[in-house]
Amino acid sequence: MPLQIATAVADILDRALDGQDISQNEGLTLLQQTDPDIIEAIRVGADRLRQQQVGDTVTYVINRNINYTNICEQHCSFCAFRRDQGQPGSYWLSWEHILDKATLAVADGATEICMQGGLNPTAKVDGRSLAYYQKLVTTIKDAFPALHIHAFSPQEVQFIAREDDLDFATVIQGLAQAGVGSLPGTAAEVLDDRVRRVICPEKTDAATWVDIVTQAHQLGMPTTSTMMSGHIETHEQQIGHLDQLRQLQQHSLAQGHRGITEFILLPFVGQDAPKPLRNRVGRDQPVIADALLLTAVARIYLGRWIKNHQPSWVKLGLDAATEALRWGCNDIGGTLMEEHITSMAGAQGGTCQSVKDLMGAIATLNRPSQQRDTLYNSISG
Repeated sequence: MPLQIATAVADILDRALDGQDISQNEGLTLLQQTDPDIIEAIRVGADRLRQQQVGDTVTYVINRNINYTNICEQHCSFCAFRRDQGQPGSYWLSWEHILDKATLAVADGATEICMQGGLNPTAKVDGRSLAYYQKLVTTIKDAFPALHIHAFSPQEVQFIAREDDLDFATVIQGLAQAGVGSLPGTAAEVLDDRVRRVICPEKTDAATWVDIVTQAHQLGMPTTSTMMSGHIETHEQQIGHLDQLRQLQQHSLAQGHRGITEFILLPFVGQDAPKPLRNRVGRDQPVIADALLLTAVARIYLGRWIKNHQPSWVKLGLDAATEALRWGCNDIGGTLMEEHITSMAGAQGGTCQSVKDLMGAIATLNRPSQQRDTLYNSISG
């Protein structure tokens, strides 16, 4: 282990543990390490920072994922989920089907319904896209007022705004009035337009994603945050993404808003993704070692600003997601009950976990577990 590099890494970790923000160059230094001893030091630093910030308890949420349609006008190069209308395998759930799924979720103890889907231009009520999305929510909330609806990414907000010629704030307010409690910070992929022009050229650009999330916070709507990693992006672009999230959160917290509730790393799964990107990336499943190092660096870089970090057991598998709890994560995610977007890309982690499975995984680390709600309030069992 080169002494100069080891000393530099130790200094960065000491500063982070002292509550200071590390720089982009320092974050890049951490990500570029290949020596196993230095990587272990980074892991230990991230784990200590997690313990310092949120303690040893590992949280989980009982939730159900409802992907209400896979009909989508966009053609993201990583997506195996989307279909054109009328194409074999396309679907669009009825209101009755959506309510049935919510009913089953409540019977299983769910406190959250997460909804995301394709961008379907024909999905309207009385000629309005916003009215359709509002009905997606009220169909569930009218029957189960206590359920938290975590739904509709910034991409969906932009889509509704375009379809109905509305500004973003009006869309967000309309969703909130229907009963949406928080927005998923998905569709972020990597917040670098050079990457986005390749993997999702029809999607919102990075600045618009940040703008929509910022406006959501200003309107009292918390969000999560994500990064899709391990495809064509560089280490520099990964750190640039984390820096934009940190700046966004700093601004939101300074304004007195709840802001971002958690960060979730979403490693790329390419097994059944469209061939051009799959061939360019050259692998079908995530590289676990790379995902774990990035998980640790995300905890260190986001520091005191975003305290809750979650791995994706759908993408990593439950064993690797459990290992991520040693690399800076404090939450193991939700039961989901079903998941189509990632599973259709060829992920091998499954689509559902029981509470027993999640608690059992946490127990292997000799750390306590705790059920939470969407906004990280503890739920007593």
